[in-house]
Amino acid sequence: MDTHFSETLKDIIMDNLYIGIYFTDEKGKTLYVNKTFEEMSLIKAKELVGKTLEELVKQKYFTAAATLLVIKTKKPAAVTYITKTNKKLLARGKPFFDQNGNFKYVVSTVYDLSEVHYMGDIDYDSQYNNKNNQIIAFSSQMVSIVDFTLRVANVDSTVLITGESGVGKEVVARLIHDASPRRIYPFVKVNCAAIPENLMETELFGYEGGAFTGSNPKGKKGFFEAAQKGTLFLDEIGELSLNVQAKLLQVLQDKQFTRVGSTQLINVDVRIITATNRNLKDMISKKLFREDLYYRLNVIPIFIPPLRERRDDIEPLINYIVARVNTKYNFNKQLEPELISLFKSLSWRGNIRELENVIEKLIITTPKNLIAKSDYLIENIQQPNINPKLILKNYEKELLLSLLPVCKNTRELAKKYGVSQSTIVRKLKHYGILIQ
Repeated sequence: MDTHFSETLKDIIMDNLYIGIYFTDEKGKTLYVNKTFEEMSLIKAKELVGKTLEELVKQKYFTAAATLLVIKTKKPAAVTYITKTNKKLLARGKPFFDQNGNFKYVVSTVYDLSEVHYMGDIDYDSQYNNKNNQIIAFSSQMVSIVDFTLRVANVDSTVLITGESGVGKEVVARLIHDASPRRIYPFVKVNCAAIPENLMETELFGYEGGAFTGSNPKGKKGFFEAAQKGTLFLDEIGELSLNVQAKLLQVLQDKQFTRVGSTQLINVDVRIITATNRNLKDMISKKLFREDLYYRLNVIPIFIPPLRERRDDIEPLINYIVARVNTKYNFNKQLEPELISLFKSLSWRGNIRELENVIEKLIITTPKNLIAKSDYLIENIQQPNINPKLILKNYEKELLLSLLPVCKNTRELAKKYGVSQSTIVRKLKHYGILIQ
């Protein structure tokens, strides 16, 4: 019996895998993609083979590439990205060395994270901008978290994500949903800290018409019904009152609930993912969080370490953030190596969120294209003779002035700034900014 695979048999195997395969040489030149990758990306192999990933990213075929991180450090990396065909994918790149230890190739396994977008009417902080929240995992800690996330995505057990504010808990929650069979159904995020306690029950479970004074006579679906067959992400779970905790526990146990003002049971099929930056065990000891609910939620625990404990992620994150801000404002700016080195040495108590804010401010307010270490003025904010409110006021004025040249009118400016047109008009008047 012939023990050698023929080329035809190899092609059959590669093209019938459930995951995409993207294969490059040591310089990032595309050598091969399988049919699964073509189908999930909606891009033909003939458009990619022979081109480097650096070229393809510049040509906006992909917003990022794990291969480029692997080439730079010869270590595994994971990246989520958007294709030019608007498909969201996750690539897990791995270096290949020959028997002499020479770096020769990068093999990436690619997962389809695209979804059918839910267009329902969801209140509060529950809508999620998928494209602006991407995984950039280069440190061994984050690559392991991505691998673990992909493994648990296909089961329905509850997940509790913990970590400091700004580490990316929401992004990991979304990755679990996007990699799961539930991705064609809604992903509903609820910020438990943003909803008043007296409204939380009606927002989670909905209410019948006439349930209370001022209610909608037609009634209203709650978040559980809105997330039916999909994923309900309860962020800041530690902020729930004990009363609501008890009702949540009951739903987790019975898989059914009643709307406020109704006696009719509603069966629910959702996956629950929760997140917190608080120490729930400490809250349990202080009688602030139910122990039985904690064990229901903590079936699969995921801890995301702070950025200062995974410094290998900082430079790839910087590159991603710079590229994203450049695209958003049509800039072409870069950070000089000395500034990147400085950023890698900082503690970043606000984690990725702080890093994003600092970089966006620098790119917007620095007039030159190469941003130097001297342009980074965070140390001035820390000086006792500097008024932080005045700094923020000046920053907002600079931001508005920088956006004016790329906006035709106040409506477009308001859209870029993320506020209403009336708010932008008031701000322009406040700062004495005139539109020609």
